Amino acid sequence: MSVVSKMIRKASSPWMLLALCAVNLIVMHYHFVSAGDIEDELEFTAYFDNFTGIAIDVVVVFLLSCLLCLKRMKLALSITFFLTFFWMFSNLIYGRFFHHYLTLSAIGQGGTLFDKQILDSVIAGLRWNDLLFFLPIPLYVVIIRNMCNVNKLMSKTFLVLVVVCCIDFGSHIFYCSMSPETRYVSFFLHRFYHRQFSDHLFLCDPNHSSYRRGAIRNLLHEVTFILQGTFDLSEKQYKLISTEMHDARQSLSFSSSSLLVDKNVIFILVESYMSFTSEMMVNGQEVTPFLNSLKRDSTVYYNGNMNENVTIGESSDGQFIYMTGILPLRSVITVSKARFISLPGLPKVLGRDSRMIIPTTSTVWNQDEMCRQYGFDHYYSSTDYEGDHEVYLNDEQIFKMAMEKDKNAKQPFFSVILTMSMHQPYTSQISPFFPKAGHHLDNELACYLSACHYTDRQIADYFDHLKKTGLYENSLIVIAADHHVHNSDLGGDNKHIPLYIVNAPIKPKQIWQGECNQLDVYTTLFDMIGGSGEWCGLGRSLLSPNYEKYISVQTWNVSEWVIMSKYFDLDKVKESYVTKKQNN
Repeated sequence: MSVVSKMIRKASSPWMLLALCAVNLIVMHYHFVSAGDIEDELEFTAYFDNFTGIAIDVVVVFLLSCLLCLKRMKLALSITFFLTFFWMFSNLIYGRFFHHYLTLSAIGQGGTLFDKQILDSVIAGLRWNDLLFFLPIPLYVVIIRNMCNVNKLMSKTFLVLVVVCCIDFGSHIFYCSMSPETRYVSFFLHRFYHRQFSDHLFLCDPNHSSYRRGAIRNLLHEVTFILQGTFDLSEKQYKLISTEMHDARQSLSFSSSSLLVDKNVIFILVESYMSFTSEMMVNGQEVTPFLNSLKRDSTVYYNGNMNENVTIGESSDGQFIYMTGILPLRSVITVSKARFISLPGLPKVLGRDSRMIIPTTSTVWNQDEMCRQYGFDHYYSSTDYEGDHEVYLNDEQIFKMAMEKDKNAKQPFFSVILTMSMHQPYTSQISPFFPKAGHHLDNELACYLSACHYTDRQIADYFDHLKKTGLYENSLIVIAADHHVHNSDLGGDNKHIPLYIVNAPIKPKQIWQGECNQLDVYTTLFDMIGGSGEWCGLGRSLLSPNYEKYISVQTWNVSEWVIMSKYFDLDKVKESYVTKKQNN
């Protein structure tokens, strides 16, 4: 026993405990690599950047803990260990659900993170082997109890920080100097610190940049980004925005706008709906029979090849794209910034009585504030539902509320209906009308298809209501998904989301049938309806005979600029809207 005790005591050095802290962060990053959530393929330099980033994170946290604990080394080491452990575990849980590293803007959405649906999904995602993540805790206990020789640890650790920072800084210089294309100061600064859009796209991909730079630098960047507030646009940026707007406007036809002046517009935004479900049958039954009937209807436009453009804001990003024609931010959750600025929302463009009906409470994803920014006259949440319900409304309840609001609506109106029942977790079959899936289907897939079948039935009932009340013929109806299911097991390589346009003002076959983007929906609706103002979104109209599925680096740049500069608050932009409306 004495030999074992000596070995344990010898291994119980403060450096071993700091190494254990590094292991916590390595496990966190490994999760994102193994889960395939890193946007781009990693090269050797990414692993090297990750190593130096982890070293900097651990040493900085330890040194700050030393200052906080008045140089009580064991307490500082304990704080460092548990901070890295909880950061690792919280990122694993958050990443398993949202597929992104945890950010300050995500933490700021505390009400959303503790929503019952999300908590149920998190709990459903827990596995027995997650207990392995707690293995460092008993190792920590053994090391801390037998630790000795912590003299001059703080000064030695500070020296380590200096050395690692020099290596890290030098590696960035070496990398940039290797190629003439990267041999300039701006690229070095982007690579070293900023997460900013440029020709080198990996610099702005959130998971890729988080992996390369580590937690400390990313948190510092986000704090800077948040504190920065808005900025003034340069003349060059104004010109690039104008160029991007001109390119989008060039795709417009306005050939059908006069046909929709007096029509209602109903937008059904379906949670996590994927195109592959329309091709599936289970036990001889279609998964989405009603939506399939729309797909087969020659008078209905269907495109099952739409790419999502959401980033770390997930559902709120999808809603933001459809309502504004602007791409979301990548560094932070978009609504954390967009709720403070004026936006060219579809309700403002349409200029008619408008409402949004949401299945959650009004504070989830700042829906109450975002509805005001989009320009909705009314919004209704789960608290406005008169019947018995849980924290959120299922799709039967949300469409019942929509039917009630339709009865007294002044026409023409604009209505957005958000569904929820196809949200994760997929752990039970919710549709009583859908036969139990065969053994050839994975349980998660079977439960997802059951949810799709259930929502399909609710949409069918809502369409029956529209026809019985005479609203159907006088309404342009859009059905789209907020994003695909971020799970590699569902849909395989097919991650496309569908788009339906019912009662389109021109023949569906004259509308683009190939691959397209979420961003294009706003511009297409603007084109169909003949929206007022200069802003027609940054997408391309699907009515254009020369449509091109292309989102450039400049499109991402412009999106970020118009959000971060309060572009739509500017007098010259407001004047263009007023002039356009007066002319109309």
